[in-house]
Amino acid sequence: MKSQYIKLLKKQIAKLGEDSFDLEAWKTSAITVLERIFGENDPRSKQIENLKIDYSSWALRDSNSNYKPVETAKLKGREVLNTAIDEIEIFGAPENHAEEVLGKDFVKKLQSMSDSERKKHFEGMKKDELVELLMKLTS
Repeated sequence: MKSQYIKLLKKQIAKLGEDSFDLEAWKTSAITVLERIFGENDPRSKQIENLKIDYSSWALRDSNSNYKPVETAKLKGREVLNTAIDEIEIFGAPENHAEEVLGKDFVKKLQSMSDSERKKHFEGMKKDELVELLMKLTS
């Protein structure tokens, strides 16, 4: 899984160099990849979301003459994704969020069930148990 995540991130980095680069489209796909790998609450997704091409007169006036708004956004995006790759290479692929919250044994039990067995299992649970389960998964 580790190599697949790194491959996904490297594809996103490669898109930064395409002639038809569009920041908003790239941000959407990069955020999707980051959330797939690290979960929806990962700060890198927010960093990518906040990237913008600043053509305001203040940004241009206050910067040096080499300021290139598009290149600056690309550089920031590249650094965010390179940091994600470094993290995966050093610490390994992120664990399944469900396993972290619910426990490995419970998740393995659910994964070993067929769809119909899982459906029966959840239908047999009390409402407050289901609410507690969902609260754990979304926190």
